[in-house]
Amino acid sequence: MKEHSQRYGFLESVVLSMAALGIYNCVIQFLLYPALNRRLGTEVFGEILTLLSIQTVPVISAGAGVNYARMANVPHFKAENGDYNRCLLVCFGLIASVSVGTLCIRGTTYAVSFILYPVLGIVTALRYYASVAFRLEINYRKNFVFYILLSVGYLLGMLVFRLTSLWETALLAGEVLAVFYVLCTSPVLRRPYLKTSPHAHTVYRSCGALVFSQIFCYLTLNADRLLIGSLRSGTEVTIFYTASLLGKAMAMLTEPIAGVAIGYLARSKGFGRKQFLLCSGAGVFAGLAACAVFVPLSPFLIGILYPDIAADAAPYFLIANSGQILYFVANLLLVILLRFTKEKYQLYINIVYCAAFFAACIPALLHDGLSAFCKVVLLLNIARLAAVLLLGILKSPKDVSIGTQVNTIKRT
Repeated sequence: MKEHSQRYGFLESVVLSMAALGIYNCVIQFLLYPALNRRLGTEVFGEILTLLSIQTVPVISAGAGVNYARMANVPHFKAENGDYNRCLLVCFGLIASVSVGTLCIRGTTYAVSFILYPVLGIVTALRYYASVAFRLEINYRKNFVFYILLSVGYLLGMLVFRLTSLWETALLAGEVLAVFYVLCTSPVLRRPYLKTSPHAHTVYRSCGALVFSQIFCYLTLNADRLLIGSLRSGTEVTIFYTASLLGKAMAMLTEPIAGVAIGYLARSKGFGRKQFLLCSGAGVFAGLAACAVFVPLSPFLIGILYPDIAADAAPYFLIANSGQILYFVANLLLVILLRFTKEKYQLYINIVYCAAFFAACIPALLHDGLSAFCKVVLLLNIARLAAVLLLGILKSPKDVSIGTQVNTIKRT
């Protein structure tokens, strides 16, 4: 009976998380971004996507990295909020510096952007970290409300954007509302803010490794827009974005699965090679199913959302969407690997992938354009997924019974 209850709880958590992130993606990808594109034009919208891509690297790396560190450390020791808050403060300084530097380099002349753009980055990073509150509690009903409020905030932000024409306000409203909800419902963001535990230095090392790992991960995830924007044009950024839109949106549904998985695995009594292979099979199957279902829908939906660019994006629908989906399947498995391996392996894989990405994609863009770029990205993502599967098979314990205590599973 208990096992049945646990399975039901896991299934409910996955369904709620996927529904929450699905609603969030629908709002931002199918309502907010098209509205910005219509109001500001293809070229300006491409510039906004480039700015968001640059900022996304330190923002999500900080928020998600510290989030995953806290989840990975749960089975091993009790930490204080201050252990993680001190890491976040360092990250906030990095985010502000990158944001201001980016605006200066790209020649932004709007003074208000030098306030709104860095603030947007810091609040977004805090939102990514704050979601750990519901993973620690394994309370995905609250997590569902969290994403609903985030989505509602974006809708309210669209109204503010119409009044002010400041694109940052459209996103900032949602981020603030989501963080405020966590502040009201969880102790994760409450006092004592800077009190540390005896395990503080262990937390710093864990956060450092995972933040750096996420930097390389999200650098390559957003490097498509960065490279295309730098080497081609803002219009081609929009073409590639729309071509890979559905794949990226559907692939991001693996994020809640990863969050639920690491939350349950952190408190589970056993996890070995069999369980990893089951997770891997489920992840690969979900990726293939997403390709089979949503790639054929791309011409129809993109034609409605981005009619001015749909014809230019059409040749890249299959290959661009497939590459994005495989990338996120590998991310799901990398999070699960934290259950029984050290953080350094995730860092190694992402460093190698990042180096290979820039080494192969820059020549492809310069010589053959978007077509060659999409093919290279797909091949790199296949190789990355294969490396993650191999690492999981080699490092996962062969014989771990369900009754084995958590602390006996040593991360190697």
